[in-house]
Amino acid sequence: MKNRVMRYFITITIFVLTIPLVSAHGEAENSPILTNMQILLISVSISTIVFLAFRAKIPMKLSLFTPSIFSLALLSGLVHILLGITDRILFLGGAGMLAILASPMLIKFNDARARVARFSLGGLSLLMFIAYFVSNHDIHYVLEDYLGIVAKISEIGVIIGLVMNRKIAGVEEE
Repeated sequence: MKNRVMRYFITITIFVLTIPLVSAHGEAENSPILTNMQILLISVSISTIVFLAFRAKIPMKLSLFTPSIFSLALLSGLVHILLGITDRILFLGGAGMLAILASPMLIKFNDARARVARFSLGGLSLLMFIAYFVSNHDIHYVLEDYLGIVAKISEIGVIIGLVMNRKIAGVEEE
């Protein structure tokens, strides 16, 4: 029990200490290739198409996540990858999000791995949400950064969706 508590404590400490290393982009620091509006349109259109495809035709055996959680996480991951063209940390966050989403399609998951994947997706979403507000101290900047707000709303949706699915799965098991 003590080892488990120490591992959690060390992990949380490392996360908290690395949050100040995060940087976020706004309108002033556009990608040299794409504007914020282009990034938003690309991300929203791809995630909407994937949502409709998962909901209509693709069997759910390909993913551990519901179509809504999958598409919201995809939206956040795409925004971070497209913004991360010039920033490695944003790229790494987006790539991590997409890797978690793609992993059930690439390898076979048992219950323990599925639980780890869900926890990892929720943890990464929460970390990216907190890091955005830690790195952006000015409230006026945050209110004007529509791309960041859309990404944060999608991350909140991912977290809420995972919590709701966990509660529903807990009720079904009993």
